[in-house]
Amino acid sequence: MHKSLRLLGAGVHTAGPGKDYPSHAHTSWELVYYVRGRITCPIGDETYAATPGTVLLTPPRTWHAELSRTGYANRFLQVDAAPRWPWPRVCFDDGDRNLGRVFDSLVRESTQPSDDSDQLCSLLLGELDLLLRRAAAAPVTAAEQLVAQAERIFEERFASGIRIASVAAELGISPSGLRASFARLRGTSPSTALQHVRLRHALGHLRNSTLPLQAIADLTGYDSVSHLSRHIKAATGSAPGALRTAD
Repeated sequence: MHKSLRLLGAGVHTAGPGKDYPSHAHTSWELVYYVRGRITCPIGDETYAATPGTVLLTPPRTWHAELSRTGYANRFLQVDAAPRWPWPRVCFDDGDRNLGRVFDSLVRESTQPSDDSDQLCSLLLGELDLLLRRAAAAPVTAAEQLVAQAERIFEERFASGIRIASVAAELGISPSGLRASFARLRGTSPSTALQHVRLRHALGHLRNSTLPLQAIADLTGYDSVSHLSRHIKAATGSAPGALRTAD
């Protein structure tokens, strides 16, 4: 990380449908990670469509706005860096949510500072700089973008009973198109990817808590205890109770 990189501020912004953020500019870079909703963002002479997992990076003194289509939430960073810093104008998070994790950590350290927050922020900015430089060098196809955005939605809403058709509609693609992209890029289906997220969280609760199975089912998007148990046994070969006893 170049020594001139410095975090000036960070936070969370939410808005309802039609609650646009008017055109404005900053004297520093603004980096925005979208966690919910669909937004149209004019930035300078370009216009970008943002969905969960999209990162938009606006250089200093560049006019930009947010046009809320569905309501949205984001994490934003104000970063002091050279105007021609080698970052992309747009990039997309990966399935492991590496960019989202760093954004969340920087917002937390900025809004809830501790004795070592300055050091942590410096390390996190270095990691973010590396991730963004890599994103600038790596071309992203439309299909890769859609799959990454769908994976981000799965991670955020796995407990809410979401359906693949609604995710596809939010991303502006047909369910069959989303299935085809997952099959080609991940070798699996979107419904299987969603179940893997639910299962991972369910096993975490099972092994690291004393929550009853009904509570775990409710927290991880399963319709019932029997539904939860079937998936756990299919994945591990053991019933939930046996796993908890073994631990």
